[in-house]
Amino acid sequence: MRIKNRKRFYIMIGLLCVVIFLLLVVSFGMIWTAFSNNSSAQSDSSTVSNGSVQGNRTQETSTSDPTEVTDQSDTMVLVNKSTSLDKNYVSSDLVWVDLRGVRETQLRQEAADALKNLFKEADSKAITLYCCSGYRSYETQQELYQENVKTYGQKQADLVSAKPGQSEHQTGLAMDVTAESVNLDLDESFGETTEGQFVKNNAYKYGFIIRYQEDKTAITGYAYEPWHLRYVGKDAATTIYEKDITLEEYLKN
Repeated sequence: MRIKNRKRFYIMIGLLCVVIFLLLVVSFGMIWTAFSNNSSAQSDSSTVSNGSVQGNRTQETSTSDPTEVTDQSDTMVLVNKSTSLDKNYVSSDLVWVDLRGVRETQLRQEAADALKNLFKEADSKAITLYCCSGYRSYETQQELYQENVKTYGQKQADLVSAKPGQSEHQTGLAMDVTAESVNLDLDESFGETTEGQFVKNNAYKYGFIIRYQEDKTAITGYAYEPWHLRYVGKDAATTIYEKDITLEEYLKN
């Protein structure tokens, strides 16, 4: 073949080589990108899988079936995220509490009598307390818990609301108290009010403890509730108050 214009020929050959080179570079880049993405996807899949296992393990730990308490009627019964009451348990000595309250409510007889004496001392000091919520059935607690999950989400709900069977209110030994200073609501600020301070410093004399103390969430599993009183009897309540410990710590020791 005779080349009439060698200069032009060489230029065309050079351009063709550049185009081929660029095509090779682009093709190699595409192959490398695809390979990298595939490797990354496999890595991510492994991470998600491991994360799911870890998440499930964590979930299993926090939601595993709690141990059912053996003596549900014991005044010192421990009901928390690790121990629960039978769904059909109802104390045989529940009575209607004849005290000021935002609604009618019940307690076990011994606890109701003790609460009357606590309110009587408060009245003598011109401190006005109100009953808010005492006994709750398993079914009522279930409805309340589900509503809290819907409102706050699972994680937050578990800090402020017990699952059915794990609520002290089902024992008939717990009463939430409130005051007009917090608009008859259940709020942490109650702990700073005159009424809240009275309850904190005097409830033990009548056998009650503030069950969910401040800075004790890691032990009790629940956020601070200065309004939640639990009847345990005078001796235990006095020890728990003086040592500034939780019911879990008291029973453990």
